[in-house]
Amino acid sequence: MLTLLFYCFIAITVIELIYYFAINSNVAFHSTLKDKKSHISEPVSVIVYVKNQEQKLPEFLELLKAQDFSPGYEIILVNNASEDESLEILEDFALKNANAKLVDVVNNETFWGNKKYALTLGIKVAKFEHLLFVEPAACPMTPNWIFSMSRGLSTQKNLVIGFTQIANKRRSFINKLIRYQNVQKTTNLFSWSGAGKPLYGNAYNQAYNKSLFYKVNGFISHMKIPFSDEYTFINQIGTSTNTSVSFSPDSFTIIESKNTISEWKNAVKKQDLLLRKLSVWAQLKIRFFNLNKLLFYIAFTLLISFLYQWEIVLGVFLFRCIIAHIFSGKTFSKFGTKELVWTLPLLEIIHIFISTYYSFTHFITRQKIEKKYY
Repeated sequence: MLTLLFYCFIAITVIELIYYFAINSNVAFHSTLKDKKSHISEPVSVIVYVKNQEQKLPEFLELLKAQDFSPGYEIILVNNASEDESLEILEDFALKNANAKLVDVVNNETFWGNKKYALTLGIKVAKFEHLLFVEPAACPMTPNWIFSMSRGLSTQKNLVIGFTQIANKRRSFINKLIRYQNVQKTTNLFSWSGAGKPLYGNAYNQAYNKSLFYKVNGFISHMKIPFSDEYTFINQIGTSTNTSVSFSPDSFTIIESKNTISEWKNAVKKQDLLLRKLSVWAQLKIRFFNLNKLLFYIAFTLLISFLYQWEIVLGVFLFRCIIAHIFSGKTFSKFGTKELVWTLPLLEIIHIFISTYYSFTHFITRQKIEKKYY
């Protein structure tokens, strides 16, 4: 039995190394060059989805107004039946800024609280071909955000996916877990986008052409799912040839986290539940390698506890950890989270176990995505 487990351990390690070199290398060894102010002639419609964001809006709107983008941009403010003072703030901003338009979405029986319905109304109002999507919780990190994201759109590439960073809070282990989960999610997205079609998008930072939206009749095929526009829709329209991902720090947005255990658990739950909306093949691309990592640690623990071929087992384990450390170091540094590398493999082990737990429980209970995750 231990002999079989030993060979399984070797096979599991080989599979993981193949993943690192064949898939993850698209991100780890991608050369990130500073954006140059090349000529861009196309203006952009920035579509801002708002739902009860009165505390975030003032700072966010000022950052949006300060964007440096010479072709020009309009701001489409989509208020989806907010119950706080968001509408009043948006009305005042639209009144004072000529390039801002307000779309006030009122709940109706058919599309009650439906985010995709609200976004559709915003897209219809937009007058430019290039659409850039963001939410007030995610602030642009530089005045060049619109430029950096829109430069990825071209005749060949009509879908651009950006990164949203979680703000660092020192001396908070929960913050490290949340940021690790966020980077892993983005790494999977960027890696598979480079190796094939994107699995999902990023509602806090993504852009696509208006014509692409209408080409597939918008959200109509999955309008009954009120959320998950960044999953079902992006997975539908994205291909290996029309998608680009942005590594430029100028293209990043940043979001504050509550840094609580419930916040972290909800992020993991939401990720798993949204993955269930994708095809089985798309889910396998994520779940298989999570399971592979889990089996790696379980097999290592069993073999080392029985001291079976312990010199080889320990050597293989350390070799794998060194490779993982190298790849993670390069990947995390691209997303401004390099300091997390020093807490590996602890963060990895916790993330794998909690992800597997929720995957299993959601499969058994058939739980569906809830509004509280948005």
